[in-house]
Amino acid sequence: MKATIIAILVIASFLAFSFGEIKANVDGIIECDVCKVALTYVETHIGENRTEANIENFLDKACTLIRYDYTKCIAIIKADVPLVIKALQEYQTPTAICTELKAC
Repeated sequence: MKATIIAILVIASFLAFSFGEIKANVDGIIECDVCKVALTYVETHIGENRTEANIENFLDKACTLIRYDYTKCIAIIKADVPLVIKALQEYQTPTAICTELKAC
């Protein structure tokens, strides 16, 4: 009886850890995708007008248009606004920028 209870607790602990790890992985994938989609939108719409004001304007618009939690979207892509602005002005890809932001 005692062995059965211990076995159940061990299995339950393992499952709880596994589900937590899976959720963290899924959250990471979602953050990466949100970041890349938002920055692709910004990159597409800013054209050659890569001023700080224009980039920030389109960062806000991107998060408004993406069907994801606006606050989380802004937190992801505005984690380091100077980095994002500089990277977009240097024509870096959304994937590279999101990697630098540690969203991917």
